[in-house]
Amino acid sequence: MSTRLQVLRKRFFEAKADVGSSNREMRRASARKLERLKSKGDSKALVAGLKDPALTSYDRERLEQMITDLLPRRRVRLPRSLTNWAFSLLRNVRYAWRGLLLLGVMLLPFAVIGSIALMNTGRMIGTFNNDYNISSKFPDGHTEVIPVRVGAAVIVTGRLSNGDYRLRFWTTDYGYGYATISSALLNQIVKY
Repeated sequence: MSTRLQVLRKRFFEAKADVGSSNREMRRASARKLERLKSKGDSKALVAGLKDPALTSYDRERLEQMITDLLPRRRVRLPRSLTNWAFSLLRNVRYAWRGLLLLGVMLLPFAVIGSIALMNTGRMIGTFNNDYNISSKFPDGHTEVIPVRVGAAVIVTGRLSNGDYRLRFWTTDYGYGYATISSALLNQIVKY
């Protein structure tokens, strides 16, 4: 049995050496084939060389990388206007309605904050041209009639649906106050 085992081992090592030498020869042939393809410089021959069975996977990857390097780079196109950008965004989003829904949910807080800021932003600034007592509501929630002096600054923050105006003004005693007055009264007591 030991002689038989020795014979098997010898055959195994010889076969292993034959496989190693054939693999080396195959790698050399593949490298020569790759060098020939590179020397031609023809792009069609390079692409056709990708299907050549004589190339090893390593040389095929090198050839793919070389072809990739020869291809022109992709140019990023920026839209020329905001409307083109919006149309392209909508064109891409219509296939992904979940993304559009998520975008809407994400923009909702900004819309609410923006509308609150817009409601409290002044539309015009004026000064009182005579003394007047205004019923004002203050940030802490209490309502009080306070005297407003001539020359006090007033900010018109908006117009209500019934035609009245909402005013915001500052007093040193109470801070910011809000008042609602009619348009006729506004024209009598406020100078723009």
